[in-house]
Amino acid sequence: MDKYNRLLEIFDEIVKIPRDSSKEDKIAKYVCDFAENLGLEYRIDDYYNVIVKRKADSGMENKKSLMFQAHLDMVCEKIIDSNHNFDTDPIEVIKKEDIYTAKDTTLGADDGIGVSIALLLMEDKDIKLPLTYFLFTTNEETGMDGAKNVDLSDVNVDYMINLDSEEEDSIIIGCAGGETITFEKEFNTTTLSDNIYKLNINGLKGGHSGVDIDKGRISSNYLGAYILSKLDEVKLISFVGGTKTNAIPNNSEIVFSTDNVDKSIIDSIMEELEITEEDKNVNITIEEINGTFDSLSIEDSNDIISLIMNLKQNVIYKSTSVDTSGNIGIIKLDKGKIVLLESLRSNINSKLKEVREDNIKLATSLGFNNTIDEGYPGWDYDYDSELLKKYVSSYKETHDGNEPIISSIHAGLECGLLKNKISEDTQIISVGPTLEDVHTVDETLYLDSCKKLINTLYNFIEKY
Repeated sequence: MDKYNRLLEIFDEIVKIPRDSSKEDKIAKYVCDFAENLGLEYRIDDYYNVIVKRKADSGMENKKSLMFQAHLDMVCEKIIDSNHNFDTDPIEVIKKEDIYTAKDTTLGADDGIGVSIALLLMEDKDIKLPLTYFLFTTNEETGMDGAKNVDLSDVNVDYMINLDSEEEDSIIIGCAGGETITFEKEFNTTTLSDNIYKLNINGLKGGHSGVDIDKGRISSNYLGAYILSKLDEVKLISFVGGTKTNAIPNNSEIVFSTDNVDKSIIDSIMEELEITEEDKNVNITIEEINGTFDSLSIEDSNDIISLIMNLKQNVIYKSTSVDTSGNIGIIKLDKGKIVLLESLRSNINSKLKEVREDNIKLATSLGFNNTIDEGYPGWDYDYDSELLKKYVSSYKETHDGNEPIISSIHAGLECGLLKNKISEDTQIISVGPTLEDVHTVDETLYLDSCKKLINTLYNFIEKY
């Protein structure tokens, strides 16, 4: 079997394994079994990170050591009426001539295809490798806890290739740093049973809150707050929107009370917001419902709506590309308690600090408490690295002399964290096949780009 078809065979096995963030035990076992069957040395830690060591092949003992790295988890999103259970069900892949997508869910090629590439290289005895490590991290999508906690004290590599990029014609050499702020508050409630309405928003495109944040896609959480702001004397009962801090939310459900709802207001709001073509399938409904509920006061409801609308978010600063952004990825208001999570990203530390302080100041003025996670560092670019020059040479040889795009991205990668753990001298690049619409149900893997990437990687290894 040729290496390209073997790659797809491995990927087909991986998509059958449930691997939501913080639930990577099964996929970690798969990787351990894979390594054991090859007779390779490996270890797994309490976070389900897996490190596999392949000793240098004959004649490669004095070459620079190498690491390939990918993350085991995936973002689990599905259409609103899907019965897919990410804890038990395999991803149902839709295979066309030149692309893979999934039926009603994310595909998980981010970063399942990266894991597959690493395993392909790990098992290939026809290539000669130097001392090579294969690092598979966990919980990358929701906090990078695997990379933060993995012990690499006994690992010292010269070159590291991260396999978590999404454009085959690009080499990534830097990324944004980021953090998540959690805002919380508890409110007094009163019981209501009249004039209760449910606002449902679904069908928005959503997407990755880093790479897609500048594409004009609207957040269902922001849209919900905006609609509520146009109604009179709203009393909030519940607000549930978004499932991941690193995904632009595309579904929100809000229950509230008001004396008057003019449903025609939705049409005028859609015109005001200039919904893009990508969000054309948005579906907004308001229906009256029966029942008895715990409701917030008008004043407290206004504070929540004001916070959602006025926190700095979306593209905040932009030069030639996005510098700083925010994404209110998760909101949950229930029984008088609200929890709101906003992910901040920036390629400029001072801007990240400024936005954090401004948002905390606003939330504090409205009586909200806040906590900040430890975040993840940015990864500073190095245009002069020897690894980059070698990979560019291989890219040109396998792409008819064409130059790759070399850039830093606004998304977060584990490279900065891992560089700090391994060595300041470790040279790192990030590559990957072409993916579109990651973190959404439209996630697409382009198969021709897999072939191209494999050819470049094998050329790089053969010239090593």
